[in-house]
Amino acid sequence: MGYYTSLIYAAAIIGSMVTTRLLASFSIRFVQFAALLATGLGFELFCQVGTDPLPLATAIAGIMLMGLAYGVIVPSSSLALAECYSKRMQPLVVSVRQTGVPVGTAMVALIAPVVAHHYGWQHMAAVVWALVAVTALLAKRGLRDFGAKANHPPGREHVLSALQVSLAEPATRRLALVSGSYGINQAALTTYLVPSLVWLHGMSVGRSAGYLAIATMAGAAARIVFGMTTARFGRANLHLGLLGILSGFAWLLLLWPLPSFMRLMAGSVLLGISAMGWNGILLAEIALAAPSGKTAEAVATGTSFAYLGVLVAPLIYVQLDHAIDSKRAALAGLAVLAVSAGFALLRSSDNLSTR
Repeated sequence: MGYYTSLIYAAAIIGSMVTTRLLASFSIRFVQFAALLATGLGFELFCQVGTDPLPLATAIAGIMLMGLAYGVIVPSSSLALAECYSKRMQPLVVSVRQTGVPVGTAMVALIAPVVAHHYGWQHMAAVVWALVAVTALLAKRGLRDFGAKANHPPGREHVLSALQVSLAEPATRRLALVSGSYGINQAALTTYLVPSLVWLHGMSVGRSAGYLAIATMAGAAARIVFGMTTARFGRANLHLGLLGILSGFAWLLLLWPLPSFMRLMAGSVLLGISAMGWNGILLAEIALAAPSGKTAEAVATGTSFAYLGVLVAPLIYVQLDHAIDSKRAALAGLAVLAVSAGFALLRSSDNLSTR
């Protein structure tokens, strides 16, 4: 499963970087609906997974298709949101959009075990297709004005040139690097919180998963709240810096040798807020800091760095665990990266927002 997860995020990086070329040729509505269709088809292919070469190749093709779709969705929708809402509203609307991941995770946690127990996990394909259809119907009206090319579509440039343009700007480069560090921290939450509570505190898997659910929903709420406060007061750099530092305190509560219910509850909530709450306001700031006409390129760069963080997090964790022979210290090492990025943002004298 670790290999499959890494592969889907590797494909997401590719999807993010090719989005600008797609938007130079197709409308936002077409790209969004194509990504939805690719998601359903990709999961259908993945359901054929097996150990023989053909089922394995089919499953990998499905994962690549889902990853590409996942990478395309964020930059293309950012371009639509940039044309619909003012700069002042960007942090809020982008944060609302970014609640999709934690809410979707919660939906999986509720639906998938029931379907797997009664029918077999492959029948989740029917659920996925139903959700794709509902999403398409709900999105149809909102995307009706995006059936033509965007008002300022990206140029048909080389894929890597979009990355170069974004990284040439100090503000977008800084935010992209922070996105990578915070992506590692978010991956540490979603991947290692449950096994860490089992390994370090001897808790059951079910109880540990309950703390993950608490953290996930806290993260979803935090994305909306921080979107609102950033839209109202600005100071996104202060928000983002404090979130990075807060994540270190949250991990300290969770990894403390003598666990207690209150400490674990507080740590889960704070970790969800800090490790997941950054996503919306950071992507909104990248879009605002992007050079004129380069919104999709800048957001694609930011999401690519975040996906890269998720991709390398397990590798970093394993290497630290082997080198230090301590799972607690390995997780602390991942948290240090986010804390360091948070302090770097607070020390920066440059404004991350044009507001």
